[in-house]
Amino acid sequence: MDLLTGNAYDADTRGTGWFLGFSDWTRLPGSDLLHVPQDLPLSGLCCKWYDHPAGQDGGAKPVSEGRTLSLLVTPDSEFRLDFSLSPAFDDEVRTVILRRHGDFAIWGAGLHHRWQCVRRSTILSVRWNGR
Repeated sequence: MDLLTGNAYDADTRGTGWFLGFSDWTRLPGSDLLHVPQDLPLSGLCCKWYDHPAGQDGGAKPVSEGRTLSLLVTPDSEFRLDFSLSPAFDDEVRTVILRRHGDFAIWGAGLHHRWQCVRRSTILSVRWNGR
């Protein structure tokens, strides 16, 4: 699965705070999901800030296109994301729990996901396509 998880606070940004973008340190071993080449034209940029109440269930979402980043903004929160190559989630499922503010999941095209808010969570999601 084209999926990477981490925490923005823990990222080695060389003191800049930029953990996603064209800088060399966004190139991680085994994944270029956080790296966006400076000369790559982007399209379909979307950004969502959403305060999810505890217990909210987002159900299954359409298959992803491009890349999507979901970042937990609030402390004392818990947000669950499930990922699968199958829309029925009947094969391999990878579960990611965002608990510490700064926790993130970033994924590429071709993944199905669903989510559930366990404890009230504010999530910043950014989605884009590269050409």
